[in-house]
Amino acid sequence: MLNTLTRTRVIQVWFVAVAVAIAAAIAFGVTVTLSTGVLLVAGCLVPPVVVAVMWPVDPPKTVRE
Repeated sequence: MLNTLTRTRVIQVWFVAVAVAIAAAIAFGVTVTLSTGVLLVAGCLVPPVVVAVMWPVDPPKTVRE
């Protein structure tokens, strides 16, 4: 199942998870200050950038190649 995941799908799932966490925090009455907003934006943007950079582009070479 995990072999069919693409880089864009992983990033999409991450953004949805962060959006749900932000919506839950607002629903529970968390006050969003500037520092909290910056932390949420960083938590939303940094992991997808890391995934995009670290994701292997080509399959590993075999002995035959």
